[in-house]
This record gives sequence, C-alpha cells and structure tokens, in this order.
Amino acid sequence: MSVSSSQDQATARLRERLQRMVGDHAGSTNPRRSDACALKSKCQTCWNHSGVVLEAKASTVHAQLCDCVKSCGLCAGSCMAPKNGAVTDCAQPSPRRVIAIINEARIPARYIDADISKFEGFSANERSQKTTLMNWFKSLVPGKSSGLLLSGPVGLGKSWLLSAMAKHLAFQGISVRYADFFQLVHELRDAYANDLADKSSLKPLQNVDVLIIDELGKGRNTEWELSVADSLISERYNGNKCVIAATNYPLKGGDQANRQIDYLRADHSATNQMNAQTFEPLSQRIGSRMFSRLYENCLCLEISGSDRRRR
Repeated sequence: MSVSSSQDQATARLRERLQRMVGDHAGSTNPRRSDACALKSKCQTCWNHSGVVLEAKASTVHAQLCDCVKSCGLCAGSCMAPKNGAVTDCAQPSPRRVIAIINEARIPARYIDADISKFEGFSANERSQKTTLMNWFKSLVPGKSSGLLLSGPVGLGKSWLLSAMAKHLAFQGISVRYADFFQLVHELRDAYANDLADKSSLKPLQNVDVLIIDELGKGRNTEWELSVADSLISERYNGNKCVIAATNYPLKGGDQANRQIDYLRADHSATNQMNAQTFEPLSQRIGSRMFSRLYENCLCLEISGSDRRRR
C-alpha cells in the first residue's frame, strides 16, 4: 500500500475518533485536555521540533513519533485536535505523514544526521555551485521543476547531500525514495523476472514524488538490466516526475578521456579494465536513451574537489 493511501486511511480513523471527542465534550465546562500543543513546546528530542524522532535501524533511517507528541494533552498523539466543532491537523505536514514517508524512503543510516542547512559546498573553489544548488533546491516543486544530475569523483559528499535532500523533502510532506543504482537495477530485474513489474513492488519507484538515485552507472549491468531501468526513467520522464541523481562518471567524454580509456583497455588485465570504466562518460555506462532523458530534464553539474574521507 502506498504512503498516501495508508496515510489517508489512518487519518480518516483518527478524525472519526477525534470527532467523537468533540461530541463528548460538547456542553462540558471542564474538558479533560490541555490547550498546549506539544509541537510548539520546542522539544529537544525530536528532529527540529517536528514531533518526529529519527534513529538508525538496520541499514536505513527509521522514524517514529516523539514522546512529546504521544503524551500531548491536546491530541493524545493523533497530531489532530478538535477546534470550533471540527477536527484539524496540528501541523502541516502531519508528523504521522512525515514518519510514513521516511520509513519508506530508505535513506542510508550512515547519513542520519545529514542536514541540508549545513551544506557548505563541495570545495573551497566551488562556492558558486553551492548557490546554484541551493537556489534550485529551494524552488523545487515536484511535477513542475527540473531534476538534478551531479557528476564528480568519489568522496566529495554527493551521497551526504542526496540524503540531506531526501530528509528535507520528507519533512515537507513530499514523498521520496532513495536508491543505489546497483541495487535499483537488481530490484527491477527481480521484479520483472517474477512478473511483478505492474504490481506493488515497483509502485513506489514509479509514483513517488521524487526519486533519488545514487551511484548512477555503478556495477556491471547487462543490457537487459539497463533496459529495465530505462523503462522506469522513461515513465518518470513522460510523467514529468522529478529525479535527483549523482554519479562518479563524467557527463561528457573528451579526447583526453578517450585516449586514457583506449590505453587502459589495450592492457587486458582486470585492474586496467576496471580503471578504464572510471573514465567512461555516463552515457556509455547507462545508455544514450536514459542519459538523454536525464540530461534534458535535470540541472546538470560537474563538481570537483578532494576526497573528504582522506582529509
């Protein structure tokens, strides 16, 4: 079941329960509740006073309702409260919707503390790119705005940035899914092999507001696996659905890169064959069709800098 449908059903049940509370308190001069909303208490436990607690669970970030909301005298953890004879949400988006989005987003646990407000750019020489990125991100409207395609060597912080973006979007109530490209193509392959292409296993990838793909081009992918991934990208392209992606491969090839590839491939050792792949342009790694769609529908940035992990 999708985030939206499960959330709608849960919301409907909560509204019914709270509506009964309104009726029970009608005419009462001393209702048993407080008028202080827990989401306004500036709790130091939940993420940015949102009523949501994040924890690393297995390999991904997991979210749950903060105790400050569970014990709230106004809504009793429902994140909705009676007001003027009706039931309204305590906050927009509801913490319960944010929790549902994060728990389906598959954000890597390693980046649980990633925060878009702390992004400082990739290197001291590329400060202008931070401005470009942040202006794009602030104006992002799923279904209306372009996506993002980042290219650069390992260790610059691309995965950290993608995780920070995923978290920020989730807390805005925008559904998001984070996927490593190598795992993504294998997930798609297995779904097609088991005749699940049109069933629930692929729906989150097809319908999510923003699809985030890390390590684009990673792995030794077969032509068939790439064609399956291409069908996903094509569907999102045709539906004008946002894709955010990062890759270690250059967006464009050049004479120097091509000469380096030829030189390494002339030596048939396994090491040099793998080294040759690092110089291949992205279009060769994922196919010209998929690359063309991403390139047309994304803000494309090639970034540089030193490996942060070695500093």
